[in-house]
Amino acid sequence: MLKRIFTLSAFLAFAMTFGVMEASAQTQMVYSFRHSGDQTTTWGTKKKENYDVAIRISDASLVGSTITGVRIPMPDDIAGLQAKGAAFLTKELNVANSENVADIEVDSFDVAKGSVEVTFKQPYTITSDGVYVGYTLKTTATSYNKAPIVVVSKTEPDGFYIHSTRTYRKFTDKSGTLGQASAMEVLINTDLTDAATLSVGDMYAQINTTPTVEATVTNKGCNGVKSIDYTLTFQGKSESRHVDLPTAIPGYFNQTATFTLTLPKVEQKGSLPLKITVDKVNGQANKSTANEASATVVSMAFIPTKRPLMEEYTGTWCGWCPRGFVGMENLYKAYGDDFCGVAYHYGGQTYEPMEYTGDFPNDVEGFPTAFIDRVHETDAYFGDNYGVQEVYKQYAALNGVADIAVEAKLENNKVNATAKVKFPADMTLNDRYQLGFILTGNGFTGTGDGWGQENYYPGYASKYPEEDLKQFTQGASTVTGLVFNFVIIDRSGKFGIANSLPATVKESEENTYSYSFDLSSNSIIKGQKLDYDVIVVMLDTQDGNRCVNAAKGRAVDPTGISTVDETANAKAESFYSLDGKRLSAPAKGLNIVKMSDGSVKKIIVR
Repeated sequence: MLKRIFTLSAFLAFAMTFGVMEASAQTQMVYSFRHSGDQTTTWGTKKKENYDVAIRISDASLVGSTITGVRIPMPDDIAGLQAKGAAFLTKELNVANSENVADIEVDSFDVAKGSVEVTFKQPYTITSDGVYVGYTLKTTATSYNKAPIVVVSKTEPDGFYIHSTRTYRKFTDKSGTLGQASAMEVLINTDLTDAATLSVGDMYAQINTTPTVEATVTNKGCNGVKSIDYTLTFQGKSESRHVDLPTAIPGYFNQTATFTLTLPKVEQKGSLPLKITVDKVNGQANKSTANEASATVVSMAFIPTKRPLMEEYTGTWCGWCPRGFVGMENLYKAYGDDFCGVAYHYGGQTYEPMEYTGDFPNDVEGFPTAFIDRVHETDAYFGDNYGVQEVYKQYAALNGVADIAVEAKLENNKVNATAKVKFPADMTLNDRYQLGFILTGNGFTGTGDGWGQENYYPGYASKYPEEDLKQFTQGASTVTGLVFNFVIIDRSGKFGIANSLPATVKESEENTYSYSFDLSSNSIIKGQKLDYDVIVVMLDTQDGNRCVNAAKGRAVDPTGISTVDETANAKAESFYSLDGKRLSAPAKGLNIVKMSDGSVKKIIVR
């Protein structure tokens, strides 16, 4: 009997030891919306009130993993905060008597500069219901006007639940509204060592090509990701591949990296399914159960060139509008004549010499502002966060639906334009897509009332050190002598022209539509020597008149072939091909030349 008891005791001891070994075999992972390389900033209402901040963890792959603690980033200036804060875990976010009520655990901590790490007294195992992790900071009885919450500038669902005693009296996820996410780090023990998912988006491809697609690898393990092995299935064939990531992903949950994935040759037309299975991570079996990615490759005869429409709303009376002036010029420098930019000058109660209309195609609440493809409101210089070119590039990467080319001629005080449209597949349109014509002028300049650009940027050189803004940050409060381009002077209508495209179209067949602008009665252009551009837009009437593609043609004078007179006072300023494309130098053959006196000539280069 004693022997039996001893044996049972030994077994229990072994089991307990084994259990400890299992727990210690788990590895710590960092769950955070702040990833390596992200810069932090601070946020707050700048009022005397207490704050509760939380994020929600609900990823199915983390079910069974254990939350052990949290790292709370603190601002450099903690004066005015109470000495004690609290970290909490809760299934539901609740408030009673203006206080956060957590239903799992609350542990206090000493507020200090830098980062405070709190180890929960009772580690918590994540369930399929998910869990909220957060912290509380309280202000002292004195006045308080600071921003104590450390955040990263990104929009993340479940990334920034806020409650405060005066401003946000109920918990609300404000990440989407504020464009911020909490920078706290949740410490999780998990057996997800080498784990990753992969995602690719649906794409368009030209038949008989080997297209490339940007694939995104997302880390789901504590070891990060250096390489993956995957199986690609496409057009009924499967192949195994290995890739070493150009930039390894550290052990932050959900941090990503991208690589370029080349597909096999596209041999069929139509919608082709693509499946990718991540088999190994860092040479080890992938521990993520969500290891498959699916997408659709739409194969067509050709891929239309996508040119986004950029519409800027501005005025010479607007002191913040100079940044839009610079941003539009920068986009033209980057994209050349593929840039389809339109500047709506508006005065309201103030005289604006370039005003065409206040009946805008977008709802404009303030100046300056801009819209891309009539659906994405942004800043014509700053863009959404990292510059307007980054936003414009995203829209340039979308499907253009159809190819558009524009021919424009300046004849007898009229600009006559023809749009040539080709679709990459047979389609039934039934007037879903409509064409619109916009006439813009380049080279507006003048003196006197309304021509000086109001400028609020003097004194802002340290805040905006960019070279392209210097003419304003180091300029006068009113900047004169500017040359304004992309200015709208006429249009076929606010939206599209009904029946401007056939009800049905054939693959690669050219469809044409012409429109004419009469310059003889246009008061905006009087006294100006301008270049004229015609921008043709294709609008989707079933999607809020979204612009799905655009193209531009320079209006040239078809009469008279000449050579440049080197002895004349007027000098050649710019050169264009016959279809209106701007050239860096005259090309062999016939060229259009704009002279310094505003005249236009044709020359032959032999």
